Amino acid sequence: MSLRHPSYTWAPLALIFVVPVTYSLVGCGPNSKPAAPPAATADDHDHDHDHADHGHPKTLAEGMIQLEAAAETVAVKLAEGAKDAADDAVHLAGHIVDDMQGLLAKDESLAAEAKETAKKALDELFECFDKLDTAMHAGAEEAKETAAEVHESIKEKVAAAMAALGKAFTKETE
Repeated sequence: MSLRHPSYTWAPLALIFVVPVTYSLVGCGPNSKPAAPPAATADDHDHDHDHADHGHPKTLAEGMIQLEAAAETVAVKLAEGAKDAADDAVHLAGHIVDDMQGLLAKDESLAAEAKETAKKALDELFECFDKLDTAMHAGAEEAKETAAEVHESIKEKVAAAMAALGKAFTKETE
């Protein structure tokens, strides 16, 4: 059979190939896939805390500086009784730990032992800040300890984990 036969036209063939491709590229109305969300920015987070001033660290050393500052802010704000500011700092510390975990996973310059030490220290820090966050958000009935009491109980662990991170990152440069 020839495609020039009068019963065959190009229109049906075009519909067979063009329409599915077109719909797959542009969608077909309200039921089409939603557009991809815009790329995340430094202040796009999944909660209500404002971290507009949180620039994601580009290096582990930069992350250490940010993390030390956030940990210090947590201590100061809790001592002042500024619960909201302390809560923001706790969340910021958690984001920085998360950023650093990502940087650590991609870092190929650290020796395996230093990388493992840093991973354990970051895990410890995340656990400490998570415990503090839980205490900050616990209701009166749920609270076994105040946020200040939890901070007091974790501050040595935080200091030890920060020291371990510092050692892991400086071993390579000594």
